[in-house]
Amino acid sequence: MIVAPSIDVEGGVAVKRVRGVRGTGLRLGDPSRLVEAVAALGFRWVHIVDLTAAATGRLQQPTLELVRLASREHGLRVQYGGGVRSLEAGEALCSAGAERLVVGTAWLERPGFPGALAGATGCQVLAAVEEDSQGRILSRGWERREPLTLTEALEALESTGAQGVLYTQTWREGTMQGPDVARVELVRAAVRGILAYAGGVSSPRDLEALQAVGVDVAVVGMALYTGGIPWGVAAGYA
Repeated sequence: MIVAPSIDVEGGVAVKRVRGVRGTGLRLGDPSRLVEAVAALGFRWVHIVDLTAAATGRLQQPTLELVRLASREHGLRVQYGGGVRSLEAGEALCSAGAERLVVGTAWLERPGFPGALAGATGCQVLAAVEEDSQGRILSRGWERREPLTLTEALEALESTGAQGVLYTQTWREGTMQGPDVARVELVRAAVRGILAYAGGVSSPRDLEALQAVGVDVAVVGMALYTGGIPWGVAAGYA
């Protein structure tokens, strides 16, 4: 398992929201400085999310430049999510240096999109499965609740052409409460490809638990920025 530090961008500013709610959590300033720090600490991967693009479906040019900075100038491998709803957006991101794209809304609306995107760009494509506390799936920047349960979403993924899943427990995001590992294990059993996980990772013990159930990528944000997980410990998984 690797740890990918999360850099979430809203209006050009790096933030960490609690449960995805705008205006909560941390304002972390210039995201390019975080990219530089992640690279200097020895991480191989970074997870970049454009929260504005996730809500609007429109790729933001400054975030595209951030992807280019991370990849081309700092040698980081970039996993990107937020507003990837067209082949053109995917091509722009992969041309900028992203290696892995996370698709949420688009695969729910067009199930064949992940496979088409991977074929057009050469990037790996993960389907985002973003679950709320009631076991339902969210989309459009977590602002829309879909008529799908977690199990139904995982079954639907089999025909999408996605090369894996980013599973997020949205009700734990930014809370430092730790993941529901039993549900992560359920997802692991259903996903044949890459499994990335995000949501509430709070301690080195959480990282150990996720690794033990077969998670490939742990996306970690709040715990790094608040000291719950020392940067050096997380980089040891890189």
